[in-house]
Amino acid sequence: MRLKRPSFKGVLRGIILAIVLPLFALMIYLWRTDWVPAGYVGVIYDANSGLQTNYYKPGAVWIGWRQQMYVYPTRLQAAIYTEDPTAGESKTADGIMITTNDNANTMFDVAVMYRVQPENVVSVFNAFGAVPIEEIQRTFIRRAVKEVANEIGTQYDLFALMGVKRQEASKRIAENLQKKLSAKGITVQSAFLGGCYPSQDIQQKITSRVNSYVELEISRLKRQIAEIESQVAVVKGGASAKASELTATQAGGRSVEILKLEAAEAALEKWDGNLPPFSTKPGQTVVITQDMLRALGGAK
Repeated sequence: MRLKRPSFKGVLRGIILAIVLPLFALMIYLWRTDWVPAGYVGVIYDANSGLQTNYYKPGAVWIGWRQQMYVYPTRLQAAIYTEDPTAGESKTADGIMITTNDNANTMFDVAVMYRVQPENVVSVFNAFGAVPIEEIQRTFIRRAVKEVANEIGTQYDLFALMGVKRQEASKRIAENLQKKLSAKGITVQSAFLGGCYPSQDIQQKITSRVNSYVELEISRLKRQIAEIESQVAVVKGGASAKASELTATQAGGRSVEILKLEAAEAALEKWDGNLPPFSTKPGQTVVITQDMLRALGGAK
């Protein structure tokens, strides 16, 4: 029995199917494949069964029909709310206005460091639904930051919040945010109060207070300088008195010696060459003249 030879069209059709079908399958696979980037974790929502409880680490993930994957950052994210329109994600002035206990309303830059732990992605999706993390940061996290910052801000005056108490207030804001956002699946690492933008009248008060402080410091330094100068004058006076005392003592000693020498010199000038008379016994006086001295000298 002779086998029927396949027609050219049949062979061509088979070749086309062998090429097209794998390409079509590959296209479908690529079309339904999504990627979880590094530093993120993914979760899949199924339109039929709802949110899947397992999460996906960085890599390629097959997405079934009527399924959608959402990703959340596991690495630290910086939510920056600032009045500088060139900084932050919004690229608009979105600083946080804080009211302090002296009724001052002041804009502050606030930075919040946060992440989503892999085991909390279900909580985040249940809290915010299909809202992307960028929108959550712009709206919900910002609103939470504003609420907490004003709760803490009312416990300080503006000057303290701008200065020595800023670090303390930042720490308390971070602690309150951790409690507030943890229920939503967001883990807050830290929070910082940055630059502030006081009103014109507050700036004038700041300038006045700074000037008063500078004047106080200048007065304190002048007082210290006067005390040092007084101490120097006392030391100089003591040293001068001691020097005068030593000079007078030395001068007095030299004067006595000089007087003795002068007296001896005057006596020599007045001596006539004769020794003064002396008595050998009562009633008898002996006078030694120059001739007697010469004679005695010659006899010797």
